[in-house]
Formats: sequence, structure tokens, C-alpha cells
Amino acid sequence: MAKADIELKIPSAVFYIEPVRAFIGNLAQSLGFPRKRVADIQLVLDEICTNAVHHGSANAAVGVKLRIEIDAHALEILVRDTGSGDAKRKNWLTHERLSEIEANRSPSSESGHGIFIAKSLSDTHEMQSNEVGGTDVRVVFHLLKSSNTEL
Repeated sequence: MAKADIELKIPSAVFYIEPVRAFIGNLAQSLGFPRKRVADIQLVLDEICTNAVHHGSANAAVGVKLRIEIDAHALEILVRDTGSGDAKRKNWLTHERLSEIEANRSPSSESGHGIFIAKSLSDTHEMQSNEVGGTDVRVVFHLLKSSNTEL
């Protein structure tokens, strides 16, 4: 398979995440990921896009950008938000904030689990501030093709 790059931009509204989730699921399935792994990829995408919409976007018009890179061995997804627009809080997630979120995560809380899910289910998970004042979240899923299908 030849390497391919796909770029998408969606409005910063939860309504638009489901079609992207379906697209990524179909893409992952076409690439040969097992059904369980496709579900993991969709869940991670849902979590990081939801975080970008709720915490990292000034308004719906600004949008959230996605860059999807595929090759014969991996599916890489980058989700980029533009920040909250609050001058005091340049981006919604810093290393200090990540530590705080992880420390306060509990089963009884509805928030704070998305980052943990993304880190747990992806093969690579990176977060960093971007030049537009927001956060970039990059996840990678490796495609493991077995040459021997017998157990």
C-alpha cells in the first residue's frame, strides 16, 4: 500500500465527530485492522476529538483539524485544536495540567478519562502545544499482519 495523507477540518461541535468516527472505522477496517482494534481506534478518535471540541476550541467556526497518515504498517491520526481563546490559558492542556487531570481521575467522575483511554489503547500517544495556541494530539496504531495464521 502506498503512503497516503488525508486532511479534514470539522466545526468544533460534537455533532460532527460521529461521521469522522465512521470514516476512520471504515478506513481502519479497509487497512486490515481486526474488528476489536477498529473499535479501539474509533474510541480513541472519539475521545481526542471530543476533548478538542469541548476544551480546545474557541468557537464552532474555528474548527478542529485532523491529519490522517496511512502506510502499510500504521495508521497515524493528529487532532489539532486552536485553543480556548482565553489569553490567560493559552491552551487547554499543558504538562502540568495533564498531571493534574491524571491525579484527579476517578471512577466516580465523568471527566478526565479520555486522555487515559487514548494513552492506553494507542500504540503511540503524544500531546503538545501548537503554534496557534492550542493542543496537538497524535496517536499511532500499528498494523500487525501475521504471516502465519495458524495458532
